[in-house]
Amino acid sequence: MGGDFFVCPVCHNDNPKYIAFLNGKPYCRKCITFNKGKKVIETNYHLKNNIKANINYSLTLAQQNASDSLLEYVKANKSVIINAVCGAGKTEIVYQAIEYFLNQNKKVAFAIPRKDVCLEIYNRLKNDYPKIKISLVYGGNTTHLEGQLVVLTTHQLYRFPNYFDFLILDEADAFPYYQNDLLETFLNNSVKGPIAYLSATIKDDYLKICTNVIYVNRRFHNYDLPVPKFIKYNYFNKINVLKEIIFSLKRKQILIFVPTIAIGLKLSYQTNYPFIYSSYKDKNLYIEKFKNKKIQILITTSILERGMTFFDVQVIVYEANNSLFDISSLIQISGRVGRKIKAPTGNIYFLATNKSKAMKDAINEIINKNNEK
Repeated sequence: MGGDFFVCPVCHNDNPKYIAFLNGKPYCRKCITFNKGKKVIETNYHLKNNIKANINYSLTLAQQNASDSLLEYVKANKSVIINAVCGAGKTEIVYQAIEYFLNQNKKVAFAIPRKDVCLEIYNRLKNDYPKIKISLVYGGNTTHLEGQLVVLTTHQLYRFPNYFDFLILDEADAFPYYQNDLLETFLNNSVKGPIAYLSATIKDDYLKICTNVIYVNRRFHNYDLPVPKFIKYNYFNKINVLKEIIFSLKRKQILIFVPTIAIGLKLSYQTNYPFIYSSYKDKNLYIEKFKNKKIQILITTSILERGMTFFDVQVIVYEANNSLFDISSLIQISGRVGRKIKAPTGNIYFLATNKSKAMKDAINEIINKNNEK
């Protein structure tokens, strides 16, 4: 029996190698872990008019121009890429477009590849839109699916076939969404209107699917992006070099990024600093402690490289020449520094035995962005 006659209703797969049969009925092995889930029931909301973000500040000229351009595109039912540097205020830029759809009683999604960033965005939107129903959906949190605005991980988009009128994909180039054809299918199946792709490090292949691009090359506070400093060490003195940098930062809060869990565990043992990673059960507790300044130094994998904002944090990338640190991750990591108007500057150190191509490219890209006023 072949699968050439069967098309999966969830992921649209028609490849026979992913199609199996149970009691004579075909099913798709490619998305079997998803298609048992509960689907959303269509609901009509009757909203008040004039939904507006509850914010007490004005957008910068660059933000307002980007917001106006985005609104023009989505009104014309055109998808768009927003390529904005870390700290440019991408979330505020999409508010006007969100309000345009909500005020027409239409449904909007804010989709994000990673759960931690999803939680961060959800809390931000709840604060800025306190009078509308916002749902948060991720693995293990799927009880309340419907909302006027749905914030969800990209994995959960399979629950919403042809549901959203406008979809924002934040961190469009991030793992695990980027180049995952199954998740891309879920996304495309979930939206019947335009998509806004957001990132500070958008990949060139997105230009093949969307030619409408909005660039924002300045942070909202108009300070330059901090440029990373390369610090060379060797195998025998790298812990001492690390300690010297920490001492020079004079009790400031520091994030130390490591490329792997094994390296992080070893460094944590050598320094006695706490270490978090994706599967660490107490990671959220340590993130909150760090945000509340109850701990000074935190070692982390790439789980904190995107979407997270800390006040006046300094960054050290340990073993920065590791191949797992590509140009995008190094730029995103660097973007954790200087994000607040009361702390717009800071230090980023790339610690390595040599300067890799990714390190050189990341430094040059940051310098180039600073020169594009």
